[in-house]
Amino acid sequence: MPRQLACWVIAIMGLLPALSRGQQNLFNVPSADITEEGHFFFQQQFNFFIGPSGSSNTTLDYGLGHELEVGINLFNVDMGETNGEIQNPFMLLNFQKGFTLSENYKISFGTQTGVTPPIYHGLTEVPSFSYIDNAVDLKHWGKYYLGGYYADSAYAGRNAVGVMAGVDYPLLENRFHLMGDLIAGNTSISVAVLGAVVYLPNKWQLSLGAQLPAPSTNNDYGLVFEITKL
Repeated sequence: MPRQLACWVIAIMGLLPALSRGQQNLFNVPSADITEEGHFFFQQQFNFFIGPSGSSNTTLDYGLGHELEVGINLFNVDMGETNGEIQNPFMLLNFQKGFTLSENYKISFGTQTGVTPPIYHGLTEVPSFSYIDNAVDLKHWGKYYLGGYYADSAYAGRNAVGVMAGVDYPLLENRFHLMGDLIAGNTSISVAVLGAVVYLPNKWQLSLGAQLPAPSTNNDYGLVFEITKL
């Protein structure tokens, strides 16, 4: 199984330079930019927590046109035991619909919903995360995001409605940006990530950030590393 998975990853990575063209997500907060029609968006995220644990999140989206994208997510893939066990991963379908209201303002809504296949233990759940996002593009002064979300207990540990926010500020435009986001609330996904993104040739990006738990939570401190293909 690991060898087959590696082959699939290599094949996808080889195809992406020719096929991909889309938006940049922040660390955890979706942007309101939609993958262009007929193109793919790929992002691989690794989360390394304090202690011998971590997780992997993979996203692959396809642009359908009319500011609509659909895709798949493989989230919460444990890279080690947490509290003595490995959790079932999230296998999700996602969609996002955007509306460009002006040159500087976009709004979008979307969802990520699926199942937890009983790979490591028998409990099967239906995790779901839905959101609405506002994006203001101030050009050389950065992009700013503010929205709201609903997450069910399978996704976030408890049913919750909360606020999410983000910023993408260019120090060297399209070369080196500061980036950060926040999912507020008192859930297992309520964290802030502060970091930066480096733009590489052929529309590749590398992002690195420090994860901080939201106030009033016991969530993990850690590092977030992302590989993105636009």
